[in-house]
Amino acid sequence: MNTLERQAAALRAVGRIEGFKAELGRLTSVLEAVPLWLPAAGLVRQCAEGIRMIDAIAARFDRRLVVTLIGPSGSGKSTLVNALAGGAELSETGHRRPTTGRLMVFGSGAEEAAELTRELGAEAVAVRPAAGGRLPEGVCLIDTPDTDSMANHRHLTALSAAVAHSDVLICVFDAENPKRRDHADYLAPIVRRFDGESLVAVLNKCDRLDETELKERILPDFLDYIRASWGGAVDRALCASARRHVQEPGWDPEAGPRHGFDQFDELHRLVFSHMTRGGFVIDRRVENARRLHAFVLDGARQELASDREALASADRRLTEAETEAVAAAVAAVQGGDEQILPGMGLSVCQSLSQRWVGPVGWVFAVWTRLMAFGGGVASILRFGRPRDRGPRGVYGWQRSTGEKGGRPEALAPERLHAVLRGYRMELLRRWPDAAEMLVRGRFDSSVRDGGAAAAAVERFAERFSSLWVEAVNAEIDRIPRRLSGFWLQVLLNAPVVGLLGYAGWITIVSFFSGSYLSGDFFLHALWAIVIALLLSFSLLQAIIRVSLNSKRIAGRALDRLKRNLQPLDGLAQTPLRVQLQAVLRMTDARPD
Repeated sequence: MNTLERQAAALRAVGRIEGFKAELGRLTSVLEAVPLWLPAAGLVRQCAEGIRMIDAIAARFDRRLVVTLIGPSGSGKSTLVNALAGGAELSETGHRRPTTGRLMVFGSGAEEAAELTRELGAEAVAVRPAAGGRLPEGVCLIDTPDTDSMANHRHLTALSAAVAHSDVLICVFDAENPKRRDHADYLAPIVRRFDGESLVAVLNKCDRLDETELKERILPDFLDYIRASWGGAVDRALCASARRHVQEPGWDPEAGPRHGFDQFDELHRLVFSHMTRGGFVIDRRVENARRLHAFVLDGARQELASDREALASADRRLTEAETEAVAAAVAAVQGGDEQILPGMGLSVCQSLSQRWVGPVGWVFAVWTRLMAFGGGVASILRFGRPRDRGPRGVYGWQRSTGEKGGRPEALAPERLHAVLRGYRMELLRRWPDAAEMLVRGRFDSSVRDGGAAAAAVERFAERFSSLWVEAVNAEIDRIPRRLSGFWLQVLLNAPVVGLLGYAGWITIVSFFSGSYLSGDFFLHALWAIVIALLLSFSLLQAIIRVSLNSKRIAGRALDRLKRNLQPLDGLAQTPLRVQLQAVLRMTDARPD
């Protein structure tokens, strides 16, 4: 791969890595918005650490391949390091070697060593050149402390840092050790960010076992086990005798190799030939970033899946509780005494006066103004005395200064109290069951105190009153629209307009014919017009009075309210329900 191709591959890799980070960032934002769901805090930290580790991978695109060996005590990690380096003793072997307590960086890995030193301190990292060995220029080997040493709790930080800086992980196991499966389980959380060619399992000291048993039983069983334990991440397990490939093997004269089966050469080619080819380092680092990204998302997926059933049940119970609570509130409204308060007639008249034309409309407008003026005078005369609010019905009534006059501002206090009492009692009656399902779905136990229910009642009160006002207003507004129809205006204005026209016609004809009419004619004509106008006006007032039927208006308003209440959910905007819905959306999305 030439320089230009390598640069293009690096750019594409950066794009993919930024995509991984962006998705983890979006997941972090969603998780931070659901603090009541207890696993969210841990998942946020995992996302942050995953982004940090992916950033570290991206920062090493132009550096050498880093191969790290991990494994339990006595597995032969240091011997394998020396064998991979051409047999030179780069890493001291034995139980008192330096790697017991710190990381050993071999080869030209100064940059990696410097980063590890900044993270862990100078005492935790040592650098040794590859003089005398045959480490390729583009490879850096890291030997790590034993995973089962007595000071493992102190070494875990160093081990995790080394793994985070690695491109290839070689997990070394002692083929003779019957506890190798325990060591495999211990390494499972560490190796999950690696897979495929980035992860190699090695059974060392294979020369100490019977060859047939090794090939037919031990190796297949071990490979099956680590694939199950590590989630299928590993492609292969190689048998090796690292001691056979060091300069001074020091065989015990009474315990030499039992056979010649040894896959060390394949391991050597894998690390120093296949893995150092052009573009492999970039591919591996992108793949490791993808694996890390998938590991974090898989953790979130498992957490969400474990709570999905409980949270879905809690959501259903909250919906049922809300439905029953709304039904109780509607029943409380239906139990009210339907009466139309005095201000309603003025409101309808004011609206009609703006719609009616002709003589009846003019008289009606004057009448409406007089009613409004009289109401104002009456208010002044009642100054200092309690205001007469009139009878209370399904809604209270207050004057407002709009062009439509009075409008029902809200439910009457006693009726609103009854509505909220019914809503609250039904909601609180069903709350404990829903809260227990939420706690089972790992929501904070504070949901049991009913704070969300109290917030729902307050929100419901505001929205319910508003919907009732809208329903009553809509029914009141229907009356002026219905009573100002074209044909009704023509019908009531026709007698007055007809008499005016008739009197005017006679007057004009008499004037041009030279015959003059007496004063009695005009007086009689005036009285006839006034009588017709009063009759039409009275008929309109009667029609208005019939239309202002309290039961009819209240019944229609209740029907409209019921339709508008279908989507009403007092819990919808409470923090608890918002967070519950967010978690359920995440479980439905199944992040990949």
